[in-house]
Amino acid sequence: MAIITLTTDLGDSSHYPAVLKGIILSMCKQPTLVDVTHNISDFDIMQAAFVVKHAYPAFPKGSIHLVGVDPGDPSQHHGIVVKHDDHYFIGADNGIMPLICGKDLHQARWIEHDGLFRTDYPTSFRSARVFAPTAAFLASGGSLEEIGSPADLKELKWGHPSYSNNCLRGKIIHIDKFGNAITNIPRQDFLSIKDDRRFEIFIRNVRLKRIVNTYSDVGKADALAIFGGSGCLEIAMRETSAADLLGLKVNDMITIEFS
Repeated sequence: MAIITLTTDLGDSSHYPAVLKGIILSMCKQPTLVDVTHNISDFDIMQAAFVVKHAYPAFPKGSIHLVGVDPGDPSQHHGIVVKHDDHYFIGADNGIMPLICGKDLHQARWIEHDGLFRTDYPTSFRSARVFAPTAAFLASGGSLEEIGSPADLKELKWGHPSYSNNCLRGKIIHIDKFGNAITNIPRQDFLSIKDDRRFEIFIRNVRLKRIVNTYSDVGKADALAIFGGSGCLEIAMRETSAADLLGLKVNDMITIEFS
């Protein structure tokens, strides 16, 4: 039984997610449909990429992931499909696929097959017009090669932390629903640079001299640094929102100074 996940900015209170499901169910026999979320912030490619990147590995190989956020310019390309890590990803050529899949984009195709367009839906609703039919096509046994010609995709990057003069510098790449600020500094990078040295973390007006193992290692509403489920350094506050109380935003810089 095929698994199709849905990640969009269409909102849970609208009828749009139901339209996508209806189209898929009308074209494919008994798929398993999983709502990852329909509450991505409007047109927020980076947020959608972060969510899908960290959600898809939990699903079985062969799963199909529809990402309907910021459909881009339909006059350029109808959409793309990428096969990565034995999963399929469907969406727009807006830079989101390289964020999810990294550089492994040699199995990318434009959506060109005439049978994959629901012309009863407008070009402005490409998730219904193109992405949902394509997901149903793959779930029904269609091949990547049938979908269209090889694609050369627009690229966005998370960015990598830099290290110089005993300072590791990174940035916030995601704010989760709890207000935790997730950075682009992986645990392994930090440990390889730290060795046995002391360090101090600087972000906005906050200074932290340790990285905790659990939130209970600090008092209520205290700021903390922790390596979370993403494997990257997070700045948080116990039982409250670090983003709100500390004014943290995506792309804010973070510095770790070693001594």
